Amino acid sequence: MKKQLQGIALILVSILLMLGFGNAPFFDLSFRWSLIFGIVGIVGAVMTFLPDKK
Repeated sequence: MKKQLQGIALILVSILLMLGFGNAPFFDLSFRWSLIFGIVGIVGAVMTFLPDKK
């Protein structure tokens, strides 16, 4: 189940980044909602790959 969750997380983050940065350059320093949602999505994807605490 963990591998399925990681795969789904990667697909959703890639869709989020594709939609968010479709018409803006990557290094644009004006903070728009797409940048905030992109950062939250990347943090969520990283959290899915962290090892479980037992």
